[in-house]
Amino acid sequence: MKDSRSIADIAVLAHEIAIGVSSDVSQAEWLLLRTETGPREDITWSHYFGLVNERGDSKYPEFTKLIKAMLTLSHSSADAERGFSRSGRILGEDKALMSECVLDARLMVYDTLNLYGGKPERFVITKELLNLAQYRQYEKNIDDLKNSIYIALLTDAVENPLI
Repeated sequence: MKDSRSIADIAVLAHEIAIGVSSDVSQAEWLLLRTETGPREDITWSHYFGLVNERGDSKYPEFTKLIKAMLTLSHSSADAERGFSRSGRILGEDKALMSECVLDARLMVYDTLNLYGGKPERFVITKELLNLAQYRQYEKNIDDLKNSIYIALLTDAVENPLI
């Protein structure tokens, strides 16, 4: 009963994760893989991932891809929840219309301050940092100018059509 359940689970996972892994091939590879004898549990997966066939190709390519995809899945949503909570504290009701760019900048400042123990006086402002900030402002000004010229041209074209 347990064996047929694990085979069915592999088929469901191969289908649901949707990474281009064939459920039939994954099931067949799982049946073969269960006959392998491997080292301790802590290195079992790396052992199986390293097995090769007579041509030197991965012995269980589809199953390896499936297991690696599953192992990258988060076991909890705690990190995401902390991120939402932190964003909510920075955003607040009075700043609900804040743009994503501004929110990202505020989160970056918050994270950087935490790296320096919450003490801004520990943060060293170098000449390179000032140059980077100045250049970023220059790029923003150029983009704003391009956008305003583009809008002016569109407005002029609408108000004064050639036809």
